[in-house]
Amino acid sequence: MEQDNIQKLVDELYRGRSRAWDAALVTTQTFLETLADELLDNVDRDRMNAKNARIKSPERAADKVRRKIAEAKIAMPTTPEAVIDALGDLVGIKVLCKSPRDQLAFSQALETSCRSSQCSMRFAEEPIDYVSSPKDSGYRAYHAVLLVRVPTHQGDLDVKVEVQIKTRLQDAWGELTHEDMYKPGEALKPNEFHNNYAKQMAGLLAQVDEMADSLAEELDQQTSPLAPSERGPAPVSNGNSERPATISARVTKTGPKYALAVGPDGRRGLIPARSVREAVRETKRIDVDAYLSIGDEVSVNVEETDDALYYHPIRIG
Repeated sequence: MEQDNIQKLVDELYRGRSRAWDAALVTTQTFLETLADELLDNVDRDRMNAKNARIKSPERAADKVRRKIAEAKIAMPTTPEAVIDALGDLVGIKVLCKSPRDQLAFSQALETSCRSSQCSMRFAEEPIDYVSSPKDSGYRAYHAVLLVRVPTHQGDLDVKVEVQIKTRLQDAWGELTHEDMYKPGEALKPNEFHNNYAKQMAGLLAQVDEMADSLAEELDQQTSPLAPSERGPAPVSNGNSERPATISARVTKTGPKYALAVGPDGRRGLIPARSVREAVRETKRIDVDAYLSIGDEVSVNVEETDDALYYHPIRIG
């Protein structure tokens, strides 16, 4: 009988709140994507992605309420509002970041915005940083619960939306360790073997995350748009008499900070933003993809260093 009452309360809650939850998800996703746009400023936009959103199914919500009652964590709810109080993750969004550096930047931007008096979003409770202080299992992520105000026919309604900010490897950890199978109330109970392996895997993936971050920083240095006075004179020779100093290269990839082009010998070279800026005689910051497109044939000077093969455009357009 109690189980039937719980399901009735949950069903009543979903009938009355589903539309508001849908609206809260859209509002929150727009807010998070805007934060990402401001942080990345059109640089590799896929580095931060807030497209993974969900509303917990009524069946799973009811099961979680029953489990919490059985574990004596909550009293038997008597109203739909009591169900909301018992479950803080009915509405959720996952933000996936390419690296720990992006994850930290996004988390800090979220905190700055939500603590500002000018922001319509605010924290329902203090965020929890499981990155700096991982769970015993090895789980890492940044958790925040936002309070999102949604207009309804009965007046404004505050909806709680859980936001989890993870790197892609932190997110993959859950699947690699079969985390869902070992959660409370699920079929399997974690044993010492699972706990040890899950924690070791979390540590190894964290190291890979840091290594990927270092590689990304190195790429940023190689493609940074330095002023001509900071990078020295333009190259006139690649130091190899068998190859001409000036060639025609075809653009194969382009973006805001750099382009890649292939020369007549099949080798791919980097066209940095600083070289494009010099070629178009621009002193301000530019986006490379505003001047170069895939398939363009560009006359370039070749510079080969210990670090990279550079193609510096002589003319564009």
